[in-house]
Amino acid sequence: MKRLVISVLMLALALTFSVYSYFSVNKRLDRVIDLMEKDREITMTTSKAEGNRTKQITDEWAKNETYLVSLLTHHELEDVEIGIMCLPDYQKQEFTEEYIKTLNECINRLNHIKETEKADIKNIF
Repeated sequence: MKRLVISVLMLALALTFSVYSYFSVNKRLDRVIDLMEKDREITMTTSKAEGNRTKQITDEWAKNETYLVSLLTHHELEDVEIGIMCLPDYQKQEFTEEYIKTLNECINRLNHIKETEKADIKNIF
């Protein structure tokens, strides 16, 4: 009987951790995506990338990167990480088109990661 109770508790713990991790990852990805989308809109309307918005994005990424890399596969996040590292350089050199293109690529990649993490029939099979 003890084994049954222990196995049920372990299953409950595993499910709780999975659900918590899913919502936590989505929340962290949403924060980064929101900052990038706001920056993209402002940059497109003003045709100039500003350092403070770029710093917000890089700081938010740095704050969440270790957590995300520990729960998600690293190869999915490599392109995002490289793109975010390029943003300050594009901003300083005033390469607005490359800046916006990189933001779009990072947003699309992060949205794809969110989509693949859903507990969905198409993701299971």
